[in-house]
Amino acid sequence: MGSGEPAARRGRPRSEAVRGAVLSAAADLALEGGSAAATVDAIAKRAEVSRTTIYKWWPSAAAIVLEGLLDSVRDSITRPPGSTSVEAVTHHVSALNSILADPAVGPLLRNVIAASPSDPAIERALLDQWITPRRAAVAVTLREAVQSGELPADVAVEVAVDALVSPPYYRLMFGMAPLDEDAVIRLVQTVWQGCRAT
Repeated sequence: MGSGEPAARRGRPRSEAVRGAVLSAAADLALEGGSAAATVDAIAKRAEVSRTTIYKWWPSAAAIVLEGLLDSVRDSITRPPGSTSVEAVTHHVSALNSILADPAVGPLLRNVIAASPSDPAIERALLDQWITPRRAAVAVTLREAVQSGELPADVAVEVAVDALVSPPYYRLMFGMAPLDEDAVIRLVQTVWQGCRAT
């Protein structure tokens, strides 16, 4: 997914129909042919819009794919109402695992991650809009468990977050089979018990 000209991003708001066509075209191309196939030229051709239209609103093809990903999973970090701390952590890890295991989403995210080192804007967006909010959701739950006395005060929250969210990414990036539901539950229980033992 190559970078391109800087986006102007001014004037009238984007047409939702155009936006939808562009996001859909980018997702289809990336799934069909990987990151090399999802170029701005190819996206423009498939969405039947001009390169100028694309560059007006997005800085690169990877930015388009990332926006589509964020749209599709934006509500997945919301804590279920009335859930216990363990249930909330399990929800967050299970939701992340399901997203990464989805054959229509996981490969797209893997392509965006691969493109991010050569595209600072995508690297920053990936961190700010994808990684950080998901880590924060788990961290907040763990800190609330500390405040309620469910976990000891000296729990290394960031380390626990790493232990909880890393396995789904590890499996995605190395092409391994995703965790199943039972494995997610065992992962959360193992980390939770480790936190309680500190």
